[in-house]
Amino acid sequence: MKILAADISSAYLMANTKKLMYTRLVPEFGDWSGKLAIIRKVLYRLIGSCVQFHCHLCTELEKIGIKPSKANPDLWIRDASDHYEYVVKYIDGILIMSKDPKAILDLLKKLKGPYEFKEVGSPEYYLDGDVKINYSGD
Repeated sequence: MKILAADISSAYLMANTKKLMYTRLVPEFGDWSGKLAIIRKVLYRLIGSCVQFHCHLCTELEKIGIKPSKANPDLWIRDASDHYEYVVKYIDGILIMSKDPKAILDLLKKLKGPYEFKEVGSPEYYLDGDVKINYSGD
C-alpha cells in the first residue's frame, strides 16, 4: 500500500453556496463599485464553505465507487478486491492510500470541476504530525 498527499487548490471553486449570498463591491471593481454581487460559488473562510465542499467531494468520490465511512465523515473507502483504498480529507488537503494512489488522483482530476492539485507527493507531515512511511512487500 502506498500513500499520496495533495492539496486541492481549486477546492472552494467547485461547490455552490447553499443559501443566497451577496456582497457590495468595493472601489477596486471600478465602475461596478457599490453595486451588489451575488456569490454563487463558495469562498474560502465563508461560513458553510467547508461543508459545501465536503458534500461536493463526497458526491464526486461516490461516482468512482469510493464510499463514505460510517465511522468518520472525512474518510472514504473502496474495496479494490485484493485490498482496500482510502481517501482522507481535512479542509482542502487529501491523503490517498492504495496500491496505486496516483490512479485515484487521476480519476479525481477527470471529475466535475476538474480538481486542480498542488504539492502532490509522499506526505512528510499531516495535521501537524510527522509522517513516517515504511513500505514492505508491494
